[in-house]
This record gives sequence, C-alpha cells and structure tokens, in this order.
Amino acid sequence: KQWYQRRVAITAGIDKIPTQKEELFAYPLDWSVLDKDLMERRVKSWINKKIVEYIGEEEPSLCGFICSKVLAKSQPENILQDVAIVLEEEAEVFVVKMWRLLIYETEAKKLGLVK
Repeated sequence: KQWYQRRVAITAGIDKIPTQKEELFAYPLDWSVLDKDLMERRVKSWINKKIVEYIGEEEPSLCGFICSKVLAKSQPENILQDVAIVLEEEAEVFVVKMWRLLIYETEAKKLGLVK
C-alpha cells in the first residue's frame, strides 16, 4: 500500500511538470533543494547517458560543463545556447528534457520521494 501511494505521488508529480518549452523554462525551480549530492546521484548520470546517445561516446568535459552550469543556477536558455554549439539540433530537446528532470528531482526530494 505504501509503495502504491508513493507511485501515485510520483506520477502526479510528473504530470504537473510542464512539457512546453516556454512554460517549462518559466517554472520556478527550487534551487535550494538542488545540491551537489542530488546532482551527482540523479542528474549527472542522466546527462552523461544523453550525451552518449547524441554524440555516440562519453564526453566528460561536456558533462562536467553542463553540471557546473546547472549548479551555478544558470537559466535554461543560457544552457541551451552553450550546448547548441555541440549538440546542434538536439540541444533544445536535451535541455527541455534535462529541465523536466531537474524539476522532477527537486520536487520529489521536497516530498521525500527520493533521498
């Protein structure tokens, strides 16, 4: 039962996250919850996996650069401009998905759904 309630809370949380770029980028991200630990455990591996999907190999310097931009509380538009140089037409999809992930992870952490 507890597992089911948690699943429902996670699904409801995901459903609340905007999917359109303009709404998504305007969403108030709770930066106080996004710490290095959450970045290392949940976000960095996702970024790394996506870079491999787009480029075909690991790019530790690009992954580190994107992580540092996020930890520096950069706006998504600025990250998009920076990664567009490397990811080209994939950049917007990447940043939109990453921003959804950041919103989900911060909201889930606030609700105690992730540690």
